[in-house]
Amino acid sequence: MSASLQEKSKHKKKSSFFSELSPHIEYASIFDRELDRRVAHKFNVFDFLDKKEIGLSQIIAHLLNPSASHGQGALFLQHFLRLVTNDGNWDYLNSNNVKVGTEHSTANNRRIDIHVASWGEEPFRLAIENKPYAGDPKNQVLDYLKDLKKKPGDFLLVYISPNGKGPSERSLPRKNRSKWEEKFKVMAYAKSNYDQDATKDTVDESFKLQRVNEPLTTWFKICKKECEVDRLRWFLGDAENFCTKTFGDSNSIDDVEVLTVKKFLLKNKKYLNTAYAVNRAWPNVVNEIVGSFFEQLTNKIKRKINEKYSARDDFEFKSSLTFDEDKGFIYMNLYSTKWVNFENGKSGTENRYGIVLSNVTKNSPDNWYVGVESPKKKVKMKRHEQDLLEIINTKLNALKDSGLEIKDDAELGYMSAEDGQQNWEQFLEKLLDETKQEGGEISDYYVNFFLEFAERAISILDDIENHKAHLRSLL
Repeated sequence: MSASLQEKSKHKKKSSFFSELSPHIEYASIFDRELDRRVAHKFNVFDFLDKKEIGLSQIIAHLLNPSASHGQGALFLQHFLRLVTNDGNWDYLNSNNVKVGTEHSTANNRRIDIHVASWGEEPFRLAIENKPYAGDPKNQVLDYLKDLKKKPGDFLLVYISPNGKGPSERSLPRKNRSKWEEKFKVMAYAKSNYDQDATKDTVDESFKLQRVNEPLTTWFKICKKECEVDRLRWFLGDAENFCTKTFGDSNSIDDVEVLTVKKFLLKNKKYLNTAYAVNRAWPNVVNEIVGSFFEQLTNKIKRKINEKYSARDDFEFKSSLTFDEDKGFIYMNLYSTKWVNFENGKSGTENRYGIVLSNVTKNSPDNWYVGVESPKKKVKMKRHEQDLLEIINTKLNALKDSGLEIKDDAELGYMSAEDGQQNWEQFLEKLLDETKQEGGEISDYYVNFFLEFAERAISILDDIENHKAHLRSLL
């Protein structure tokens, strides 16, 4: 066959692939909408709850508490301990000898997310450090272990993370790890991430012996099976689905279209090469569309800022997009040339505090937030710079009731976009249209999302001007 005929054949096969697959996807979409209407199969109560660290801890603690309103006594607690210890001898636990709490204070003023204490002939303490998103402060886990050891009886600390990764060197130094091998466990939230990531370099092999074989979702599944109360079974199912979708395989539960494509390809192997080519091209397609949309979005935000602060000429913008095999990064930084210029600030901050719109997720930009970024970490600041940091931190803390969170001393405050607006890869057709039309629903959301935050943050960062003279006297 000649080269031209081969090309025509390939083109025909690709055309057939899409023409044959499209009706299946269209039917799946209709079926999915009907399923939603009849049984609300995507509805999940966790979509309306606090899904951050504190919210998850309160839910887990409630289920572990034998005295809680779920009415199942120590059943859920016993199953959790059997899962993390491979020991079935927990039947003695009950509402009379167990106390469960959250934000448990330690002797050195740290707070353990979940603390379970039992007393009697066999006193025992279970501590759970819940790490869905946040990083580890210095010596955090080490301090927890030391504090637990001082209390009477045996103990176990379980560290739950998205992919079964253990605490950092900063939180539990390697030189101390062997000492705590029998008192420490690492657990993943969801099975898929656990299986896929546990063999990668991102998971520290020094915790291999401490890693629990099953993730948190397995506990929810076991509790659901053992519980006979329908209301609780629905709740436990939602908890399992939430963890799987948030920390594991988002396509494994309710994506009818994905399952339809999978079934079609398994039945039509002649299209597998075409599907593979589409799969390889897809990240570049996403990056191209998202990059163009973000450029349009950045220009729109610039215009709005210049309109709102038309009397000022001190605002500057810096933006960048990075997509490669290892990481993806989209970033826009708004700063004022009048704000204090720090020496030797970290890369990307222009040596000043800045207001950022950013995400840090590979290829699929689904971790959008706005925040205030510091030009330095506190440990690298001079004394007068630390004083300024405390002033800004205090003012940002006052905004916490407005949804602002304090992340660390580098990203002082931030707000995440709404879940329904996060994953741009689901909206590529809309992004493409809005890029051409220079606006639309998603553009408006992110422009307003940034501007509402920036207006509050600018007023705080402008206060730097009030301290400039004092700073100069110290330099």
